[in-house]
This record gives sequence, C-alpha cells and structure tokens, in this order.
Amino acid sequence: MSSRYDQRYRHRGRETKGHGCLGFFLTLIIVGLIVGGIFFFMTGDRMDGLKGKVYSVFYPQKYSEQVSRYSSEFGVEEALVYSVIRTESGFRPEVESHAGAVGLMQLMPSTFDWLQEKLDGSVVYTSEQLKDPDTNIKYGTYFLSMLMDRYGGDIKTVAAAYNAGTTTVDGWLSDTTYSTNGTTLSYIPYEETEHYADKVIKTRDMYNKLYYQSQ
Repeated sequence: MSSRYDQRYRHRGRETKGHGCLGFFLTLIIVGLIVGGIFFFMTGDRMDGLKGKVYSVFYPQKYSEQVSRYSSEFGVEEALVYSVIRTESGFRPEVESHAGAVGLMQLMPSTFDWLQEKLDGSVVYTSEQLKDPDTNIKYGTYFLSMLMDRYGGDIKTVAAAYNAGTTTVDGWLSDTTYSTNGTTLSYIPYEETEHYADKVIKTRDMYNKLYYQSQ
C-alpha cells in the first residue's frame, strides 16, 4: 500500500514540475510589468533616463541631417517635421498611398510640381524623385512652412490642411460651425482628418519632450 501511494505521488510531482516553472516565469513577467508601470507612472512627463530611451525607439530621429537642414532653412520646428514623417509614412521613403501620395512626407505629384514652381521657378524633378529622402523632406518642409504662414502657426489647422487640402480647410474656416474666428479650426468635420491632426499634435508633443524640452 505504501509503495503504490509513493509511486502515485512521485508521478504527480513529475507532472506538475513544468507547471511550477511556468508559473514562476509568469510571476516574474507580471512583477516586471508592475514595476515598469510604477516607474513610468512615477516619472510622469519626464523623458530622461531609461524611459526616454524606451520611447526614442518608437519616436526615432531618422534622416536627422535633412530634417535639421530644411527645418532651419524654412523656419519649421524639427519636432513638427518628424511628427509628419512618422504619421505619414512611418519613416519609409518609398511608400505610396492609394491616392498617389509618395515618400516620407506623402506628397502628391501635383503638389510637388506646384511646390517646385513656387520655390525654384520651374519644375525640374519628376514624381519619382519624391522617393529620395532629401528631396521629399525639402519640399515637404517647405510646404509645412507655407501652411504655417497661411494659418498663423496653428498646428491643428496646419495638420488639417496638410491632410485635407487648403481649399477644404479654407471652406471650414469660413463656416462658423467649424471656426469661431475664421483663422483656426475649433471643429473638424472629417473624422479621418480630425484623427490625423490629433495624431500629429500628440506625436509632435512627444518629440518635443524627448529631444527638445531643454532647448
């Protein structure tokens, strides 16, 4: 009787050994998540140290040479340029949208031609050149600078115009349903454009916290 009892419980021990290891590792993961959550909560809006390094993976400064150069040339803050690039293409230089927008800052070929005429006096580059990061960031940043001047630097209105077009946004601004002062948008009727503008603003804020808050 004793022998059969011992064998039965020795067998159960072998069956449950793996479950014990799994439970241990799950406990470690849960503890890690709790500690990490407490750390991120305690540090609040601060983006220094480990927290900053973690977030910088998701908010990189790719093409920093071009962003720095053209932001300075056209008077647009770097955080806004990075925000538009991240939102539009996720830093993929050859991506094309279903609508035909191309490159890092997702410029339409027709807009690209218009920007060339405004900046250079003539159309020199073909739409294929929009896949070149330097060219795309140059004209995308120039376009942002024009929108910033046009809409008084209001980021929400600028982002809406970048997404929906200036003609559409000008129409909204002339309607008191969407603008109380005729210069900035208080409400965006297109859900896609509203979501886009909110994302640009939040991403810009994150870039400022990560890289420019001490400047």
